[in-house]
Amino acid sequence: MLGDLRFAIRALKATPGFTAVALIVLTLGIGATTAIFSVVDGVALRGLPFPADGRLMDVTEINPTNKGLGGGAVAAANFFDWRARQTVFEDLAAVQNTAGSIVRDGGVPESLPTVMASASLFGLLRVSPAIGHTFTAENEVRGNEHVAVISNGLWRRRFGADPNVVGRTITFDHGVCEVVGVMPAGFTYPIGLAKPPDLWVPYVPPANEMPRGDGSSRNYNAKVVGRLKDGVTIDQARAQMEQITGALKQEYPRWFRDRWVAVTPLRDSIVGKARSWMLMLLGAVAFVLLIACVNVANLLLARSTARAREVAVRTALGATGWQLARGLLAESLVLSAAGTLLGVIAAIWGVHLIRASLPPGLPRLSDVGVNLRVLAVAAAASIAVAIAVTPFWQSRRASLASALREGGRSGAAGAARQRARTILLVAEVALAVVLLVGAGLFVSSFVRLMNVDLGLDYSNIATISVYPRIDFGAPKDQVDAALAKSGAQVQAVLERVRALPGLSTVAVMGSGSEPLSTGWSRTTVTLPGKPAFSDPDDQPDIKQITPEYFAALRVPLLEGRTIAAEDLLAGAPGVVVINDIAAKRFFPDRDPIGAPIKVNGDRTVIGIVRAARVQGPEGQLRPEVYTPMNWNRTFGGTIIVRTAGDPGAIFPALRASVHAAVPELVVPEPQTLAESFDQLVVQRRFNMIVLALFGVLAVVIAGAGIYGVMAYIVEQRTQEIGVRMALGAQPGQVVQMVLARATVFMAMGLALGIVGGWMLSRLIKAFLFAVEPHDPIVYVSAALVLLAAGLLAALIPARRASRVDPVTALR
Repeated sequence: MLGDLRFAIRALKATPGFTAVALIVLTLGIGATTAIFSVVDGVALRGLPFPADGRLMDVTEINPTNKGLGGGAVAAANFFDWRARQTVFEDLAAVQNTAGSIVRDGGVPESLPTVMASASLFGLLRVSPAIGHTFTAENEVRGNEHVAVISNGLWRRRFGADPNVVGRTITFDHGVCEVVGVMPAGFTYPIGLAKPPDLWVPYVPPANEMPRGDGSSRNYNAKVVGRLKDGVTIDQARAQMEQITGALKQEYPRWFRDRWVAVTPLRDSIVGKARSWMLMLLGAVAFVLLIACVNVANLLLARSTARAREVAVRTALGATGWQLARGLLAESLVLSAAGTLLGVIAAIWGVHLIRASLPPGLPRLSDVGVNLRVLAVAAAASIAVAIAVTPFWQSRRASLASALREGGRSGAAGAARQRARTILLVAEVALAVVLLVGAGLFVSSFVRLMNVDLGLDYSNIATISVYPRIDFGAPKDQVDAALAKSGAQVQAVLERVRALPGLSTVAVMGSGSEPLSTGWSRTTVTLPGKPAFSDPDDQPDIKQITPEYFAALRVPLLEGRTIAAEDLLAGAPGVVVINDIAAKRFFPDRDPIGAPIKVNGDRTVIGIVRAARVQGPEGQLRPEVYTPMNWNRTFGGTIIVRTAGDPGAIFPALRASVHAAVPELVVPEPQTLAESFDQLVVQRRFNMIVLALFGVLAVVIAGAGIYGVMAYIVEQRTQEIGVRMALGAQPGQVVQMVLARATVFMAMGLALGIVGGWMLSRLIKAFLFAVEPHDPIVYVSAALVLLAAGLLAALIPARRASRVDPVTALR
């Protein structure tokens, strides 16, 4: 075997052109496959980093009619009732993100991502702290909750990795917490947060979330996880949780009028929709690897024509079929191993680029990387490629006299090799067409997505959020005072920002809203003499705004007037602006202007604005209502600034304004509205870029294959071409002859590829936006691009053939 490997290396070094083309093709194919598999494995395929993770379940509330409500969050009261009545789980645990804890114990104030968690969470996950212990159920009682488990990163960053950290305290703006434990390095939960938590504190929901009341006010903020008991199936767990929820529905009908329970594996819940489009990418890159294999196999087959005499001589000297096959396999193995090594190097570089391009909220993004598991797959791919590209049929025993007479150019063996080359070349072109069609569909989909009219102008807009901390679990008078103080602080920041030079418009949105986001805050609308609109589709999104909001975002006013400064004054009559969707929904038979309406109190409709797709280009146009900012009842707001130039240039001034107006606040990081828009389309942009890159790779690899095969055909037909030119053939005729042959190959491959793409395109229909999977323009464009690339690749050997010297060729 060592002798076979040495001979294979010498043979490959003797043909540097062939070896270089084959290595480039394999590097591209294996590198792309390894990089994409690294991402898919880290996000969608690998199990959760918890023992027996298949027993962990996500218990959520859903909307049974699928009308957009119930994003999986659970009401605190429902969690406690579920926990008390269930018997199928070892236990249930609730986690809830908080606004963050602001450290006040000296140094620079820092906002630490904080999660409230049931004491049972760590036991359910089978994870123990590296230092100390976790909190207990006794800490889940209000007044006993001032303890915390900290992350390994915070322990090192703020406590200098002090091993005696247990018992030390951290001073926050809401009190003092005692550190009771440090979690091991790498632990995070919930998985998939943009900012992993630094603190876990006992789950003590605000007091206003616990009373059920009449069901008119419901808060859904918790995520619930449970571990199935041994011997309990997921179907049994679902059945019991549905039975419990049915009983609760009988007790509290208004709470469950549009809610139900669902039990799903935690792994599926975390990965969610990412699994389907990632597996789609893995399937697409498999086409790239397959094209690369077919390409190299074809190159080896074409090269074997020139080695027909060598095989025959070895056979005559006593070589067995196994020895010949072993030599061919060794050559393919050397090629594939070298290509895999180069591909892994390229994949390591590619993974960094891919991670930077992936959606920031993608779960388990930190787990993406080229690790031993990925390298094992790459090694397996190397062996598979080596076997796949080895033309074993060459190893059959051949007649020396026949080989010398045919010279590898004619006869039965030569014809068989030529047919095999043709089949592989046609297959390569067909596979490239399928991949190029897919790339074209995704590019067309993204172009149409970007051309959707949002109904607002997000260019040259900077935003910064100002949310002072409010303890909603405090007594009502303290909460009211904190809300009034919060409103005054937002006004102070607003005045500072308005004084900055170079700003055309400054506005504020309240109630936790953002100009562009996937979140929403809905309310109930009631018209005089009519029942409340209870259908979820009839519940409009509500936004508190200042008068400059519509001018800042350039939302057109269709009728009436917008909110004015006097509408924000205490005691001013209640007014509301609605969009045209709300006008058609609530006032189908009359002019809404001047009509009374009940939206968070009695109000009068004063204006109608154009509807905007505030959830991005894929969001629906929904009814929206806009009310004046109530400075005495606000827990913060988002400052919206329209600038004359680059909005990023105003970031330092925005941060300075917040700090100057409210020094005790941790200054948040501003962002542009264009960045918010990019976050809404980042997944589709990523899919488009990756598929387009695969399409380019397919064209490059197919072009290299066509070039290599046509070059070998020209080389083998050199004497024939010399005879033709000696008999009067012109160089142009020779070029035409070579290109005509390449065109025939291309035409067959294009026909098969278009049929294959037509059949397979329905599999990606769910990933497209406003594009039919059978768009003829995409298919024609893909065929023309590949035909042009193929003819360009064939033109080089065609021109070389036209320069053949007849005397040299015949000699």
